[in-house]
Amino acid sequence: MSSDAALARVTLDADGVAAALRLSDEAGWNQSADDWRVFVAQGTVFGALGDGVLIGTAAVIPYGAAFGWIAMVLVTAGFRRRGIAAGLVDDCVALLRRAGRAAFLDASEQGAPLYAGRGFARVGGLTRWAGEGAGEPVAADPAPFALDRAAFGADRRFLLDDFLARPGAGAFADDDAYALLRPGRRAWHIGPVIGLPEAGARVLDRAIRAAPGSVVIDLLDAGAALEPMLRARGFRPLRRFQRMALGADVLPGEPARTLAAAGPEFG
Repeated sequence: MSSDAALARVTLDADGVAAALRLSDEAGWNQSADDWRVFVAQGTVFGALGDGVLIGTAAVIPYGAAFGWIAMVLVTAGFRRRGIAAGLVDDCVALLRRAGRAAFLDASEQGAPLYAGRGFARVGGLTRWAGEGAGEPVAADPAPFALDRAAFGADRRFLLDDFLARPGAGAFADDDAYALLRPGRRAWHIGPVIGLPEAGARVLDRAIRAAPGSVVIDLLDAGAALEPMLRARGFRPLRRFQRMALGADVLPGEPARTLAAAGPEFG
């Protein structure tokens, strides 16, 4: 095993996706190689190497000029509790600060103290729910990108277009609401879900019926009204996250219309 002094810091390019995927697989996360490629292409992935092997990552992706999202904070088991993750997060924060952007992230309950110690404050929360889709032939709709931009507070069409290009992905829209379904490494992911709760429940129901296997959904605070519907369909809550911010006091966009996240990694 390397000493900490032998660790090298790098910025990952496309050739590093396979090594990064091994880290998220080790952690049992649902992110795919396609997700890692989005971070490499649209943002920055900082890495730590031990003996030339990738042993830690943290990624940041900008959303417009006002803010960015920090995610994919991972350290392989043998190198944890050495400050590696904290150092990589500091790199992400510094990058956003130099650009004048606020920093947002979704922290696990265990990881939240790390970020609080760096000045992040809680601005919301989300709960991951898991269940099963029905695999029904449900017709998809065009994604309402303007609706998403207003609710999220930034244009992330590059991300949604990438999601929708993946095999089996689709958007389901109805009355100023939509839900997006995409494949993940271990389960299908439904999110974002945008709209007021009544219309949001309808598009979420269509996405669940269309999903051909295990499903995860990251309900935000505004999506709490959808919990009874999920329970009735056999879904169960898995874990909580804290949505945290540095350099901003409130969430951007229209949080009351943002019912489920694109994922803790994407906001």
